[in-house]
Amino acid sequence: MDLDQVRKINDLSNELKKHGMVDSSTDAYQQAEQMIQVIPKQEATQDNGSQVVVQEAPKDSLAERQFRIELERMQKAMREEIDIMRNAMNQIITEVNALRDDLSNLQNAQPPKSKEKQKELKTETKEPHPRQGNFSSKDVDIQKMFYFGNK
Repeated sequence: MDLDQVRKINDLSNELKKHGMVDSSTDAYQQAEQMIQVIPKQEATQDNGSQVVVQEAPKDSLAERQFRIELERMQKAMREEIDIMRNAMNQIITEVNALRDDLSNLQNAQPPKSKEKQKELKTETKEPHPRQGNFSSKDVDIQKMFYFGNK
């Protein structure tokens, strides 16, 4: 095996493990090796004497069929999971719409609240009092405010 084939096998085995198609790395390596299948290279010479390497097209092998079947099975499982999620979302949407309808029906069914009139307050007349600010400049003698006597 040359380096390119080993690299392809390793990449394919990593992909198989990543997508959960195999349980262990040895199984992944074996399946990848079967899928790639080491095909003997045929050498052909051209008119000028240089050699050209030609590979035969890989045939529909058992490993490739297994890979396709596994891929279809995984796609079917994903579709089923998406359908389940889609159904759950539709159910949630219908429940939310039903709750909205119930809420709007309740709001329409309740009679509007009438505003109660506030009781009128008693109006009391207050007598003017100098401490409350009801005084004029004539009421206060400036000489009483300042002390001009001896200390």
